[in-house]
Parts: sequence; structure tokens; C-alpha cells
Amino acid sequence: MEPMNSVGHTPSRINFSLLLILFLSLPAGLSAQLGVQLQYRLPLSIAESSILAAPLVQSGWSAGVIYSFRKSGIRIEWVPGLHFMQTTAESAASVDLAGSGIQATLDFRIYPMDLYGDCLCPTFSRKGQVIQKGFFFEAGAGGYYLSQETGIGSQGGGNFLARVGAGLDIGLSRRLTITPGARIQYENSLHAWGASASQKQSRPLWVYPYLQLMTYFDN
Repeated sequence: MEPMNSVGHTPSRINFSLLLILFLSLPAGLSAQLGVQLQYRLPLSIAESSILAAPLVQSGWSAGVIYSFRKSGIRIEWVPGLHFMQTTAESAASVDLAGSGIQATLDFRIYPMDLYGDCLCPTFSRKGQVIQKGFFFEAGAGGYYLSQETGIGSQGGGNFLARVGAGLDIGLSRRLTITPGARIQYENSLHAWGASASQKQSRPLWVYPYLQLMTYFDN
């Protein structure tokens, strides 16, 4: 992530604050789910910019709380989330670097094979209809603020993200669901680690496999 001065920080901080306010003020539906989500961060490609002194293979993880709600009669769900994130990389000098931050997101999910189902989804007993009832596509957007070590200090900044993905709800019981899934995520800023501008990474696309556990409740 490129260094930013105090003026450059302002738009990113405003965008992140708006996302956080949106997350905290979203209304509840007649039925909802609350859960936790864990995801891992992988580069879509190992290829780097030709200006790099050495590859910087970056990975990371995040853990957070998500809330899902929908209108009755149609299976389109809104899923806001708030996450802690951690990233790691290796500098051109083979020094391990780390970063940490906070992320707010808002996704929506659609269940194409059971769009007008009347179930208490996704935590009902599926009786063998896992694919039909549980498969979904999703898309979303959000932002995060990340503070990173650079080898000579630390720097921080905000970032916008947009993503698409798919997953499968698997009912463990009437009120407990586990969901594996994967996303491709676009991030608008390049990442810079290390002491010089020549160590910028050129990848805006990342793969995020994830696993979530949710419980159903009535308002």
C-alpha cells in the first residue's frame, strides 16, 4: 500500500466510517442469522511487476462477526460484517513483514435454485436437498484500514474492495449452519512493502476461501 500523507488519509477514513455506520444501523428482518466468519487471503497470481527487486508473496487471514437478514418469501440475503485482519509478506531482503487492521463489508446472496423457497434458511433440516437449498452466489463491497510494517517503520491507509463469490450452506442442525465458500476480491490500491517504491506489488486481485458458522434466531 502506497504511503499517504495526512491529507491523503481523509477520503479513505471517511469511506470506512460511512461503512461502519451503515453496518451498525442496518435494520433487522423478521428472521435473521448471526455468526462468525474466517477467511484466508491468497494472491490470484504469483506474477509480480518487473520492477521488483524480488517477489513479495503476500497472504493473510481475517476473522469477524457477520449478520444476515432477508425479507420473507424470497431468498435474497443481506450480510454485513465487521472483521479483524492480519497480513504477512516477505520483503526483497527476505525479511518477514506484517500488517493488521479492521474491515467492514456488505454482501448480498442469492439462492438461484430455491429463490422462492419458504424455509427458515439456512439452518433448517434439509433432508438431502443440500445443493438445491444451500448453494448461493454472492457479491459485495467494503473497505478496510490497514497498518503495515515496511522494514523501516510502519505506514497505514484505507482501501476499497469489491468481490464476487459462491458458497454452500450445510445444515448441521435446525439452528446451526456451516458454510464453505470462496471469493475473488478486487482492491483498488497497490500494496507497497519495504524501504523503496520499487517494492510495489502489481496484483489488485486476491482469492479468499472462507468458512463461516451461523445460528438462526427469531426477532
